[in-house]
Amino acid sequence: MLLMSAESAVTRTAPSFHNPGHLRIWNESPLREFDPHILMIILGLILIAWIYYYYMFVVKKARLQEQLYIDSEEGKFQQLLTKKAMLLNKIVELEESLASGNIDKEEFDQKITAYKKHLVQVKLDLKKFTE
Repeated sequence: MLLMSAESAVTRTAPSFHNPGHLRIWNESPLREFDPHILMIILGLILIAWIYYYYMFVVKKARLQEQLYIDSEEGKFQQLLTKKAMLLNKIVELEESLASGNIDKEEFDQKITAYKKHLVQVKLDLKKFTE
């Protein structure tokens, strides 16, 4: 069994943490006046700030545009529903006008045809949203 003496354990040094070549390059650089550890912390904070900026502004802007697109599609859908209800009300009013004698049959036929044509188009547009 090999025993180590107390003197050899005390005088033994640990391997250096930094490469001597890196230390020499640092000491020859214009940044030699700065503490390299603090400089690395600052560079790390800049990197974190850039990632934060990217997330907060670029990704958030993309999400906002997507939400605006969804809202605009919802607005178009609501507008089509309103048109449908309005056209149905106009058709009912037109039938009531014909029954009360306020308009003649020819005018009724022209208007009802136009309303129904427009109603068919609105229903087709609504169907695009639901499929």
